[in-house]
Amino acid sequence: MFSKINVDACKTPDCKNMGILNSPDYLSQGKDILCRECGFLFPVISERSLNLFRQSVNRAWQGLIKACPGCGSSSLKKYGFSAQGEPRMYCLKCHKTFISPGEHKADARQDNLVQLIQGGSSLADIRATLSLDSTGLNRALQKLSRKVNQAERAFIFPAFDLAMSTRAFRVNYNGSDNCLYVLVTAEESSGRVIAITTNYSSQPVENDYQYISDYEERLPPGTLAHLVQRKELMTMRRNTLFDVDYGPATLYKNDPGMLVKPVLPAYRHFELVKELTDEHSLNVQHYIDHECFILGGCMMANLQSVRQGRCHISFVRETGVLPPDKDFPYRVFRSGGIRNNVWRAFSTRGYAKGVCNLTGNKKTSMLRHATLTGGTKFIQFLHTHPFFFQLSRLSPANVTVVLNYLKFEYNKNIMR
Repeated sequence: MFSKINVDACKTPDCKNMGILNSPDYLSQGKDILCRECGFLFPVISERSLNLFRQSVNRAWQGLIKACPGCGSSSLKKYGFSAQGEPRMYCLKCHKTFISPGEHKADARQDNLVQLIQGGSSLADIRATLSLDSTGLNRALQKLSRKVNQAERAFIFPAFDLAMSTRAFRVNYNGSDNCLYVLVTAEESSGRVIAITTNYSSQPVENDYQYISDYEERLPPGTLAHLVQRKELMTMRRNTLFDVDYGPATLYKNDPGMLVKPVLPAYRHFELVKELTDEHSLNVQHYIDHECFILGGCMMANLQSVRQGRCHISFVRETGVLPPDKDFPYRVFRSGGIRNNVWRAFSTRGYAKGVCNLTGNKKTSMLRHATLTGGTKFIQFLHTHPFFFQLSRLSPANVTVVLNYLKFEYNKNIMR
């Protein structure tokens, strides 16, 4: 998770070049690369920008993930304790040491902050109650986010066959119409949210990967097949396949960070999901929002498992409320667009779902169970939370860390 990566490889399932860097079959086509083996284009993603973003957002996980934050190696050994009594680890590859925090300690101020967030207190009330200025509140929120990451890092899922859903949504910030792009992944059986990632980076990346909005992509109303096909047409018309435009998003001039194109958080997000679930899973099914760069991020993070047939990925588009009886007939349609994928539509009164299996062969009976319910329930929880209005008034950096805490609160509630 901490080592540098390059994702400029073919992402077509069953192609011999899937995940292969610098294949002789690749031919440059402007901003894209043509894989002559399978005949499909894939966009070039700057290795430098991707790793700058990963370095920025993964900093909060240093010491919490079983990997060296310097080189990413998992060849570690215990190396005594720090002056504060926290375990120190030694990397056998790069010979650096780092702290691996033990159990988090009680902190009255953090407990008070949690209560104020749960009650939906205003930002002014939080600062006054905790005697904090804006900078002090920023630090307190970052500390809270790390604390909940530390508490959740060793969770063991109840089954080795995991089904996970990933949805994209938006959250306003700075009390304006500006939005962050957010990805959430939940485990469907337990409903537990595994990870949340936004497109805010505390340090700038290359200007070409800064998010800039010209207009907002919107799908007109229509049937399920129409929505899928319209999305494919919108993707084809982009200057680059991953250049989604989700609406306005600008920062204050004094903010040192940057809002990046959503393609970067997508690739990092699934790395984190993989890191947090890999030790506790044998087979994984990913149900993901219908978006090309979300597929690319999921594919590259699970590349080895996809090749071994232990990971399956499916696009899902869902509307309405999922009925308890999932045994309803389906019809087949094609998405059009670049790949013209085969979709299966399952629908009944008040509910419609389209599923496109992207990796390997899956029985139709299994596709009936495809859903984005886990991610959808968290988004509904967020929109009805007492603190949601205050959340939209925070800076992008603070929105990101508070979303991480709200994930923890949501998980704690569903486990009761």
